[in-house]
Amino acid sequence: MRHRWARPVGRSLMTGCLVLAGTAVAAAPAAGVPGLTRTVAASADDSTASKEALAQCPSGTRVLGGGGYIDGGSGYVHLTRLQALGSSDRFAAAAAEHGSYGGDWRVVAYAICGREPAGLVYASFHTGTDSSGFKSATASCPGRTQLVSTGARTTGGGGQVVIDDLLPSASLTWQQTTAYEDADGYAGDWSLWAFAVCADPLPGLELRTATGQLPPTQDFVTVEVVCPPGKQLHGLGGSISGGVGKLIYRWLYPPGPGLDRTAIQVADLEPEHTTGWFARAYAICAA
Repeated sequence: MRHRWARPVGRSLMTGCLVLAGTAVAAAPAAGVPGLTRTVAASADDSTASKEALAQCPSGTRVLGGGGYIDGGSGYVHLTRLQALGSSDRFAAAAAEHGSYGGDWRVVAYAICGREPAGLVYASFHTGTDSSGFKSATASCPGRTQLVSTGARTTGGGGQVVIDDLLPSASLTWQQTTAYEDADGYAGDWSLWAFAVCADPLPGLELRTATGQLPPTQDFVTVEVVCPPGKQLHGLGGSISGGVGKLIYRWLYPPGPGLDRTAIQVADLEPEHTTGWFARAYAICAA
């Protein structure tokens, strides 16, 4: 039976979540990020096959990270772009239909913004453009800077290429993005971008994780990970184990109203009922 997916719910911890211990990152403390806030923007809610939304940071702040979610789509629509745009201080979230979906849907972008931290830099890496079934890209933070947030983008793919990982390293010095063609493959060329927002080490910088496994009666799982008391969310990420082009991100965003957690939702594509997989959410937190 096909679902119409529910909208994200605010701050409640949802089914399939298991919060694990965070991994602290040893770093020389620097000034924190004042004025941390979140902005939201949504695309049109219609049956167009691909859409993008751009969340703008307030004047005087810089984009540090963000995320997106898909409202509607019934498991036939997946995220294709999550990117902090340092040149305009916006966060871009884009999504595409897999095949043809006749219903209405929209994509919502969230930007995490704050006063410019010391050493702020936007790093990226772009793979070659070809017809390989799998691609991996790693964006590294330069010098002594450390990771504030992750990002990814597929170009080409015709809706048949799905993002698998936006994986921060345990040391918070790089992030790896991976993507797969779907189970049917894609005959054309496509490429993959990895994005990293980096800055001089923030006070209390810490990577937190939570893992969720697919319940036997569902074709999706939702996972939340919460920052410890006294710390706020600066960036987020996600990873899928056992997906290999059969699973999609429908949410990967900072739910409101505060900046204290990451929420992701990973679903079967179209949906089927893929077994033996799990999803992991990441929160990059600092004081």
